[in-house]
Amino acid sequence: MERTAVRKSIVTIVTKSLPHYRIPFFEALRLELERRGVTLGLIYGLPGDEEAKKQDTAAISWGRPIRNRRIAFGRRSFWWQPCAELVRGSDLVIVEQASRLLLNYVLLARQTMGGSRVAFWGHGRNFQGHAASGPGEAVKRLISRWPHWWFAYTEGSAEVVRRLHFPSDRITAVQNAIDTDALRQRRASVSDEELAALRLRWNIQSRNVAIFVGGLYAEKRIQYLIEAAHALRRRVADFELIVIGAGPDQQLVEQAAREHRWIHYLGPCLGTDKVPFFVISKVMLLPGLVGLGVLDSFALEIPLVTVDLAFHSPEVEYLRHGENGVKLPAGTDPEEYAAAVSSLLGDERAREHLQAGCRVAAQTYTIEAMVSRFAAGVLLAIGRGPANAA
Repeated sequence: MERTAVRKSIVTIVTKSLPHYRIPFFEALRLELERRGVTLGLIYGLPGDEEAKKQDTAAISWGRPIRNRRIAFGRRSFWWQPCAELVRGSDLVIVEQASRLLLNYVLLARQTMGGSRVAFWGHGRNFQGHAASGPGEAVKRLISRWPHWWFAYTEGSAEVVRRLHFPSDRITAVQNAIDTDALRQRRASVSDEELAALRLRWNIQSRNVAIFVGGLYAEKRIQYLIEAAHALRRRVADFELIVIGAGPDQQLVEQAAREHRWIHYLGPCLGTDKVPFFVISKVMLLPGLVGLGVLDSFALEIPLVTVDLAFHSPEVEYLRHGENGVKLPAGTDPEEYAAAVSSLLGDERAREHLQAGCRVAAQTYTIEAMVSRFAAGVLLAIGRGPANAA
């Protein structure tokens, strides 16, 4: 008797751009889903001008790059991702939760007519509410009830989605993460000779070094960072600051580095290139928006100091004040921020306590856990997983 071949399920992820840090996740998710009989496709937009400034986008050999089209409507910009035909035949199409992505409306309409099921992947709401459009957020809240499934960044994001009256049993909290194993392995391989050469090259003489890593844009509060650094230098005579990143506000750092030899601007460092600079640092300064950077802090055991802000990304919930990092009260000014950092620089026992907390957190928030959760959610969404898999 001839056996009928079982068709593999097809799941397609569509993302507006492809940040460099997402490559390990997509590669691992593809392998995990393939192991479970699911073919993963990836369609990603080539970077626009603003994204290109951050110099952190990448490509993936098995993915499909597309050129997004920007459409201006009054003061708002919308984006058309020209892949509506490319996703036909997918059992599930996973898109970013964003009211300005016009493809989402097309796919949701198709879903109502028996087309591919749609899943949203996102924060649940715009955590940078000061920059959000009121009408846009209202539309986002409305359409966020329409997909078949939800992949929420964190448990906090999942709670946001539940408050939209979306069914809890169709939400997967993926525990957003990056490839921290690669960071830890690189840290273990750093030699004293490498560190000595690095210090010589960048003229870093102090042991009281702090590091900033991230995009250089408004929400990161770069001017605040520089003012706090000056206040720190007044308190700690040999304080030095390393800044890694790129973006619209990088001229502020470039000017500060030209004027002060104790401020070192390295530009962007991708992957594990930043690791040796963490090794020679005692603290990580992120006085503005905190997102996935908290995982750098955990993996490399360099405590992070931030401020309680309304516009942090969801990953800030991983930080536990006094346990694996420091979150100063809302309204903390640069001088007060510097006082807290100065105290931490001078208190080895406090830093060791926070480093121990970082080690624990690093074992929890991993890309392996994210892939496992995401894959379990995909199987449930396409009707192939046990009821309690997520």
